[in-house]
Amino acid sequence: MSKGSPEAHVMDYAALDMGVGPDKMSKKTISLVDLDVHVFGLDEIKGSTLPIGVVIASHGRCNAAKNMEPFSRGIIAEIGKQAAKGERRKVRDVLVVTMDHRNHGTRLKHRKTNLAYDKNPHHFVDMAATVYGGAQDHEMIVAFLAAYLFPNGERVIEEFFATGISLGGNTVWRLLRTNPDFRICVPIIGLPFDAFGAYLGARAEQMGIPFAPPTYPPSLVNYISSPTPPEAYAGKKILSIHGELDELVPYRFGREVIAGMATRAPGMDGKVEAWVQPDRGHVCTPEMVVKAADWFWYWGLSADK
Repeated sequence: MSKGSPEAHVMDYAALDMGVGPDKMSKKTISLVDLDVHVFGLDEIKGSTLPIGVVIASHGRCNAAKNMEPFSRGIIAEIGKQAAKGERRKVRDVLVVTMDHRNHGTRLKHRKTNLAYDKNPHHFVDMAATVYGGAQDHEMIVAFLAAYLFPNGERVIEEFFATGISLGGNTVWRLLRTNPDFRICVPIIGLPFDAFGAYLGARAEQMGIPFAPPTYPPSLVNYISSPTPPEAYAGKKILSIHGELDELVPYRFGREVIAGMATRAPGMDGKVEAWVQPDRGHVCTPEMVVKAADWFWYWGLSADK
């Protein structure tokens, strides 16, 4: 496969705000005990009585919540453009929230833990644990965000959605597999958890590291390799976004799994699609932001007129 131009592999976070700078959208930070959660769009929905849909947007490995700020503004801006078209009836307001993954950003304690096999032979276990912890943090936000934002019941959060980039995308896939509350999700440059061991195992072996104990401890086999029950995705609306030239988290490792979900989904009141952007590697692009926003608008925030 062609490696493409150098630009195909450069993540331009600033471009993801779709022209909406930090001075053009509200941001409020609250602490769920020790978990700082950044809420975008709260001032913009003042005065509305609609229920709220919340998009949890999580970052990639070695990044932080601050990297997701342009993305968060871009998602809200693009949803606003869809609402302004008037083609569908708006049924929910939207907020986007971000947080630092464990051992990232303001929660960083052990820098080496976030590094890849060449500098961290424990990489596979650390990645699996970070995904597990990230899913738990998403669930904490679901359980407690409304209590912190609206302690008097001023507004109702009706549903939570999820999107994430790379590590964040893997975390979204883990939630889709295990948590029925997450129905509408857009994992970006991540893979279904069924492919987690396959792609990280291949990466280890490419570096001459046997994908066997201690790299892949026996105690993790059930967590990593147990098959996902097909009913886990029943009723879920999933858009899986990838870069054609991505060799860090290659789409080919998840293609068959995603295709199987797409085939089964209509019979279980679901919808699964994959969108692969040509000539792009392991990056998130403005086009991906548009695709994600459109998906949340159509399935989670609007209805037919």
